[in-house]
Amino acid sequence: MIALVLANLKMMSRNRQAIFWALFFPLLLVVVFGLFEVNGVGAADAVVIDQSESPGSELFLERLGEIEFLNLESGETDPAAAREKIADGDLGYLIIIPEKFDDSASVTLVYSTRNPDRNQLVDGAVRNLVSEIQSSNGPVVPSQLLTADVIQVDQVDYYDNVLLGLLALGIMTNSIISIAVRISTFRNQSILKRLLVTPLPIWKYFAAEITAHVALALVQAAIILAVGVFGFGGHVNGNLLWVFAIVALGSIVFLNIGFILSAWAKTPAAASGMGNAVALPMMFLAGTFFSTAALPWVMPQVVQALPLTPMLTALRDVAVDGVPIWETWPSLAALGAWIVVTAAAATRVFKFG
Repeated sequence: MIALVLANLKMMSRNRQAIFWALFFPLLLVVVFGLFEVNGVGAADAVVIDQSESPGSELFLERLGEIEFLNLESGETDPAAAREKIADGDLGYLIIIPEKFDDSASVTLVYSTRNPDRNQLVDGAVRNLVSEIQSSNGPVVPSQLLTADVIQVDQVDYYDNVLLGLLALGIMTNSIISIAVRISTFRNQSILKRLLVTPLPIWKYFAAEITAHVALALVQAAIILAVGVFGFGGHVNGNLLWVFAIVALGSIVFLNIGFILSAWAKTPAAASGMGNAVALPMMFLAGTFFSTAALPWVMPQVVQALPLTPMLTALRDVAVDGVPIWETWPSLAALGAWIVVTAAAATRVFKFG
């Protein structure tokens, strides 16, 4: 068993395509995102709680909706719940319109310290809008028309988030494509059929394949994190052992998907193309580079069904937010479910010839 694992690792190290997908492609993206300044202002999600419901507050709401970089959300009426969302990073801003808004009572703007550039922009826009509306009632003091309630949170750079995204991306692409191409090649060369007539139990062959690829994924993760942290100042705040445990779980999911694709691919080239067709949509929709909250319509909820999404969520919770791995159990449960479903599918559709 050990000899077979070592032999598989040696063959994979000689496969230039596998090395490219495992290291050079994700490392290239790590370098690109490390060299460029990507901490942009961007759009902001905001909840407005109107305690006044007066003509003045209705005009204020209408004018707020005209601000291009504010995405107003409805439905939230509990200030405490909204504040908790802001602290967790699930909401950008809370605007509370007081009961006596028409009597020049102060509007409250709640936000976190997470994005100072955007905070300054939103604060200025809302403050100017309040001043403009209230000035119709007489002289005003702009500084007294808006109260900023700032929630202190740990600063998280965009690069720290995207580094974990690039890590998961590298694991996904290498696991899916390398195993699909490898198995397709073995099938075309009749190697799989020959295995059936050898004393080697088939389960040991597949166990060795999975073990070797998971070991490669752990090495791959260590190198990507090392380059991101020591080369470009990224931060990993959580336990690295937990990070590697999540990497191993995710790798098994994507290896199973690779086994499934290999059953349908007639040639190694077709396996590579099918692997890319599966991996690329997940790369951009699961939150690798940007938050899924920026997706339109119901897409933020739909992409939760992708296997890369819970892996990214668990990695960022552990590595960026420093959350203990057992508190990420919903994401781990989703990965476990994906392992069971994909393993069952792979067992059902896999073909030796």
